[in-house]
Amino acid sequence: MESENSYRHLLKWGDKREEGISHHMAEVIRAKFSLTEAVFRSKHLPGTEPVKLEKPPMIKPAQLEFLRGICGSGNVLTDDLSRARFSCGKFYGELLGLRLGLVPDPPDAVVAPRTHEEVEKVIAYCSDEMIAVVPAGGLSSVTGAIRAPHGGIALDLTKHLNRIMTVNKVNKTVTVQSGMYGPALEKELNSQGYSCGHFPQSFEYSTVGGWISARGAGQASTGYGKIEDMLVAIRAVTPAGVIETKDYPRTAQGWDLFRLFAGAEGTLGVITEATLHIFNHAPQNTASAAFIFRSFEAAVETMRRIIQSECGKPHLFRISDPDETDIAFKTSGFDGTLADKALAILGFKAGSRCLMFATVEGERDYARFVLNKIKRKVRAGKGMYIGTSPVRKWLDQRYSSAYMRDPLMDLGIMTDTLETAVTWDKLLKVWKAAHEYVARRPKAFLMIHISHVYENGANLYFTFLSPMQKGNEAQDFAVFHRGLVDTILENGGSISHHHGVGRVLAPWMEGHLGKNSMELLGAVKKHLDPNNIMNPGGTLGML
Repeated sequence: MESENSYRHLLKWGDKREEGISHHMAEVIRAKFSLTEAVFRSKHLPGTEPVKLEKPPMIKPAQLEFLRGICGSGNVLTDDLSRARFSCGKFYGELLGLRLGLVPDPPDAVVAPRTHEEVEKVIAYCSDEMIAVVPAGGLSSVTGAIRAPHGGIALDLTKHLNRIMTVNKVNKTVTVQSGMYGPALEKELNSQGYSCGHFPQSFEYSTVGGWISARGAGQASTGYGKIEDMLVAIRAVTPAGVIETKDYPRTAQGWDLFRLFAGAEGTLGVITEATLHIFNHAPQNTASAAFIFRSFEAAVETMRRIIQSECGKPHLFRISDPDETDIAFKTSGFDGTLADKALAILGFKAGSRCLMFATVEGERDYARFVLNKIKRKVRAGKGMYIGTSPVRKWLDQRYSSAYMRDPLMDLGIMTDTLETAVTWDKLLKVWKAAHEYVARRPKAFLMIHISHVYENGANLYFTFLSPMQKGNEAQDFAVFHRGLVDTILENGGSISHHHGVGRVLAPWMEGHLGKNSMELLGAVKKHLDPNNIMNPGGTLGML
């Protein structure tokens, strides 16, 4: 096992376990990329060297002492490992950098305030001293939102600000500190008969503050909404002072100020507490179904008709395109079975067929009513019900696929994800254009799914794999990634649906939103953060 002081330990996802590649997945990888057994026995750019930063802390000793006086000496760290850990998230380019022993943008120190009041004091002091501040939660960002190109401090919100403040059963809300991780929140809510309703793939290692800052979406967002739909009120510290909104159900008092912080990615201030809607926890009532369609087009049209029918919304609602469906069948061992052959005879053929999953939560009769409506519309759309087992199996492994990135990179396979929001009338155009773009790269492979659905459109989620260009890994990825983003935008997609923008997608912000919109964002930031200390250096396309 490698040292906890190594770059490899930093880059690994989640609980840091070494996840192997299953037999079926290994067969797929060998076939698609012509890999030899020698490649499977080695590790490309293993990153096992001990962490050593080239940039020394530039913060002044007197400033460090002042911060220690606020937060306690044990909550202000300047060692290389702590600074490196809080220098990046889980964007492929950052992980590749760690494998190459590169940490280009570390903070000068990591500071962990113990209370909201300590956050106030830290932000006020840093604003006076012109010290950059990057709020940090679970470090699961895939958009470069956690880098510190101006140095300064990373504000660790998970060490102490990680508790539920109140569960209001009358109002059906929870007030929670921003550094609380998803599983801890859900466990406590479940014990009281509730659920947070928000389950992104990063759920196990992401925080409430991070969900809000990136405007995240959980896997049941079609029913529960995105995090900004669950957000009721907020408490945030900005250099201009505290913004604290009330938990009214609705008001007509100007702008919804708390929504300024949903998607702000730490550029306006530090979220310390949030009040969220909560939902009844009744998993025994959940109704689920898996379906198969003969084509992606047929599945998408049926999905659109279902969501626009006003018969009720599924919570999980997902379509895998033909490439993702084929991989799912191959890696599960279904490919080539008698059941697989029977599907082919019925016209559900490999290379064109698509899986659809749906679950409906809530009161028992409602869940079954909505699912029955969905089943009827699937039959009308020439889809076929194939039981509940595929949904259960997918839910059992929904968080584990993130662990596959590390062993794939060990094999020299470039793998990353992008996602977009797109209207129904442009969805197939974006889907086709993305596949055409990736197909132009030798031995590249793209899987696409829909997992968040609305009356006027849906998201598309892209996962691509391709052998790295050895010796030119970083530039090769940057060029390929940029071309895929351009393709998505040119054909009608948005910059992001739920990952956020960060620094990775910031170059497209002004072209996508327009000059006036960017100036408006800048004016809000200028008021709340006049000295530009909050996550500066390109986040959201701002200075």
